[in-house]
Amino acid sequence: MSGKASRPSLIQRRFWSRRRAYYEAVFNLALLLLRERKELWADEPNLVRELRFTTVTARRKLDPEGHFGSPCFEAQNPPDPDADCVQPFEHKRPDIQWRHDDEGAEDDRHREKSFVIECKRLGAKTASGWDLNEQYVSGGIARFVSLEHKYGHHMSEGMMIGFIQSMEPTVTLSILNRHLAARALAPIQLDGSFITDGVSCLKHELVRGFCVTPFQLAHRWLDIRKVPQRVN
Repeated sequence: MSGKASRPSLIQRRFWSRRRAYYEAVFNLALLLLRERKELWADEPNLVRELRFTTVTARRKLDPEGHFGSPCFEAQNPPDPDADCVQPFEHKRPDIQWRHDDEGAEDDRHREKSFVIECKRLGAKTASGWDLNEQYVSGGIARFVSLEHKYGHHMSEGMMIGFIQSMEPTVTLSILNRHLAARALAPIQLDGSFITDGVSCLKHELVRGFCVTPFQLAHRWLDIRKVPQRVN
């Protein structure tokens, strides 16, 4: 491939690298702001709701001119540009999506891209028997590889946000990786060390049966075990 032919791809990668770094910075800051709350609701919908507010604050601080737009919460998957009619997975609603135009797309059908963020709680089973760690896998990670959900379709990267409510993170990671192994999925890897007063970074590569694969799934875990939790 000539230099001229390869230049758009290089520019595209640079644009995406900058955008991804911004998305990660926004959610890192938004999670830190969330941890400063004097009290948090214990349930997932209210945690994500509060994260929505702190995300606004983080965006205003990091991008006051609004160059990168804003994320969508509880919005449907974008349509499949390769299909000629509505697909079932298009009705699925990830927790958060940050949409942008892919300037390197060959045609407008492939221009709209969506960086997907799914949020789940982590820790011991609840009093009602709800298995938080199993749900992080089956109701979170698995949606990035399942044909039923196709989260991050036509994207090479996405993100999981985990709210650590109980249990040591090292134990949680071990349990998650056992659930992943049972599904023949690769393990999550800790990127550095766990941060009890901040955001821990983990990485994950998934092989899936649709475009794009392999898929890089970043994990951002917020330890809220010391924050008083309010129960409905």
